[in-house]
Amino acid sequence: MKRNTPLITLLTGAALGVVLLIASMLSTPSKAPAGYTAGATPPPASSAATQPSSASATATPSPSAASASATAPAVVTAPDKADYAGRVQGDGASLAISIHNGQAIAYVCNGSAIEAWYKGTAVNGVLIMTGKNNAHLSAIYDFGKATGDVLAHGTDFQFSVAVVHKPSGLYQATALVRGVTVKAGWIVLSNGSKVGSLEPDANAAAPSATTAPDLDVATGTAQDGDVVLHATLVSGATGSGF
Repeated sequence: MKRNTPLITLLTGAALGVVLLIASMLSTPSKAPAGYTAGATPPPASSAATQPSSASATATPSPSAASASATAPAVVTAPDKADYAGRVQGDGASLAISIHNGQAIAYVCNGSAIEAWYKGTAVNGVLIMTGKNNAHLSAIYDFGKATGDVLAHGTDFQFSVAVVHKPSGLYQATALVRGVTVKAGWIVLSNGSKVGSLEPDANAAAPSATTAPDLDVATGTAQDGDVVLHATLVSGATGSGF
C-alpha cells in the first residue's frame, strides 16, 4: 500500500489542476469576435403609433393649395352696366335695353302703334322684364349682345341686339300737357337711324301710341306741336334714367 501513495498523490494533484482550469474558464466572460457590430435597438411600440399614416398625410391639402383655391377669382360672364340696341328679327320693330347694377329698362317700338316699356331685373346674365298689358321680355345677355324674345301688343319678336354706346341707345321724355302725361320714347341705332313712338296719355289703362316727333340727339329735344319735349338718355353705363 505504501508503494501506491506517490501515484495517488500525483493523480489527486492532476485532478485538482483540471478543476481549477475549468473554474477559471467559466469565470472569464467571452470576448465578441472581431468585426462584430451590435444590432440597433428597435424603437418602442408606442412611437410607431404616433407617426401619421401616408393616407392621412396626402388627404390634407397644403396651406398654399387651400389659399390658391380660396382666392381664385370667379369667372364673370355678364356686365353690371351695359346698353344694347338693334332691330328685332324680321325688322318689325326696334329694341333698346339698358342694364345698371341688377336693374333693367327696355323699350320696343315700330314707330307707330306697336310699342311698350319694360322694367325688371338683370342677374347673372338673365333678363326678366314686364310691362303694361301683359308685355314681357326675357333674354340672356353678355358683354357683346342680348338675345331673347319680347312681347308687345300681342306680337312676339325674337331678337339679338348688340352693345351700343352714346349717342346710340334709348331716350325717353315725359311732359304734362293740359293735365295729361305725354310720354315718348326713341331708339337710336348704331348707324344713326332713329325710331320712336309717343303715348298721348301715358297713364291710361291701355295707352295708345302714335309716331313720335323727330329727336334732335345733339340738343336732346323734340317738338310736339307747341310743346318741346326734353329727352333723357337712359344709360346703363351712367345710371341716368333709372
